[in-house]
Amino acid sequence: MLDDLGKVAPSSSFADVPLPFKQVAISDYINQSTPKLVGERSNSNVIAVLYLEGEIVDGWGDTTNIGGDRFAAELRQLRRDDKVKAVVLRVNSPGGSAYASEVLQREIVALKNANKPVIVSMGNYAASGGYWISTVGDRIFAQTNTITGSIGVFGIFFDIQKLANSYGFTFDVAKTGNYADFDTITRPKTPQELALAQARVDDLYGKFVDKVSRGRNIPNEQVQLIAQGRVWSGAEALNLHLVDEIGGLQKAIDYAADKAKLGTNYELREVPHQLSFSETLAVLLDNQEAPLEKEAKPDMLTRQFLKMKSDFRTLQEFNDPLGMYARLPIGFDIR
Repeated sequence: MLDDLGKVAPSSSFADVPLPFKQVAISDYINQSTPKLVGERSNSNVIAVLYLEGEIVDGWGDTTNIGGDRFAAELRQLRRDDKVKAVVLRVNSPGGSAYASEVLQREIVALKNANKPVIVSMGNYAASGGYWISTVGDRIFAQTNTITGSIGVFGIFFDIQKLANSYGFTFDVAKTGNYADFDTITRPKTPQELALAQARVDDLYGKFVDKVSRGRNIPNEQVQLIAQGRVWSGAEALNLHLVDEIGGLQKAIDYAADKAKLGTNYELREVPHQLSFSETLAVLLDNQEAPLEKEAKPDMLTRQFLKMKSDFRTLQEFNDPLGMYARLPIGFDIR
């Protein structure tokens, strides 16, 4: 045990040995590592804070991303829970699958139609698909340095023909129409298929712009001027009316309580449940890189292998059923 000066208390057998710096027990650190959200407990009034962290992907996803089906199920559960009076969406995402973004937005609209206020709190970034799902919020809070906007759409189609051929694999196809194997990855797209893909992208982009126009009450022509994939800081987004207010998570929670007329008589519920220390450790250990990856100066072959492994890990998140994405085209490492 330590006294106020960081020295070992007299009860210790090392009572007279000073420590080089103030120390804290691991149990105390774990308990204090997650900030406590302020709110008084009430069994009948709940404000749910739904954390949307990572890439938006089609399907169930995992703990490192936002699975459209998984979080749609979470939103449905919040809508059906009579104790939940308001929901705060904590969005920290560069976007991803356009299809999954639309699935999530529909559930958010259904939540609002159930007379439950939905407030958006943007984290480091809430861009492209992350902004797509935010547009229907009753109020959007962002930090001054939040990366947001990126109102744009692109398509990605994979072609493994050369890679397969280099290993001696070839492909033969029998089909009933010109576009029957449009989704194949065994050959490049034909000019006609690329034209069809471009039409899809243009149509989806127009729908994205319309969603922003309706959700934010901005004329379509004005949205066009600030869209086209442009990225804005939270401060710039406020001036452009893409967000409503500068503020953090607690400010969004306070607004949600106000909107739902709860005062301070509410309980906070974090969804999905925040990982315990042991769960977080398990995820970190599961995702950690192999010892080979941590060598100070790997040889050229090893570097190429690690780069390929990293690229394949990224490609797994490009799983939209139509190959259409509302996503930041580059990644950010925010520290």
